[in-house]
Amino acid sequence: MRYFWIALLLVACGSRDAVPEYTAIEMNDSITGETIVATMIDPYRDSLELSMNTVLVENATELTRGIPESTLGNLIADLLLERALIEMPDSIRPLICLINIGGLRVDLPEGPITVGKVFELMPFENELDVVKLSPEKVEEMLGYLQKVGGQPVSGIDVSVANAKGNVNYKLSDEAEVEEYLYVVTSDYLADGGDKMDFFKDPLGRIRTGIKIRDAIIDDFRVKGLTGQKLESTLDGRIAVVKF
Repeated sequence: MRYFWIALLLVACGSRDAVPEYTAIEMNDSITGETIVATMIDPYRDSLELSMNTVLVENATELTRGIPESTLGNLIADLLLERALIEMPDSIRPLICLINIGGLRVDLPEGPITVGKVFELMPFENELDVVKLSPEKVEEMLGYLQKVGGQPVSGIDVSVANAKGNVNYKLSDEAEVEEYLYVVTSDYLADGGDKMDFFKDPLGRIRTGIKIRDAIIDDFRVKGLTGQKLESTLDGRIAVVKF
């Protein structure tokens, strides 16, 4: 009698530890790939669904995607900038967060937001990076925002000033960009993804190792535990003035 041994690696949501469990399946002519997969997954299906259906927070109103800015884009950019500020030492102070609207895959509906919904929102394994940009690279970044018509940002107000394409901007804390500026983004964008070439060859780059999805889940969970609801508004942080 032949047996097929399957090592099933179970990873709990939010856990970095994983323990392989082994299952023996008797091999015969009726065994198919579907049978093997079902044997692996079925015993754990309920616990997986329970985790993904765990409610993190209540959403006060539907949060949607869009450019030049959006309620969902503002929310996520703000929380990622806040998380980076917590993670960085005092000597490294990020002032801006820039992500891409294409990285947010679904809108967030009004009502309870589950772990599974966050996985739908951010299905990628992207991590949070902090990139050190020169003033020249910052200008390239602003030009990119003008060209594409906006992306989710935090910590900065941007406007296209006139028909010639000049871009005005103001940092939220009114700091001056003289030698460099730390910008929070994803590792995908820091590699030049979505044609953000200005992130290439920076003055420095810090890889936090924190998955963006985990940062979102952490923020939502804290809000939920403290009785807060998700709220976000359009505040004019990116204004594209057309003549």
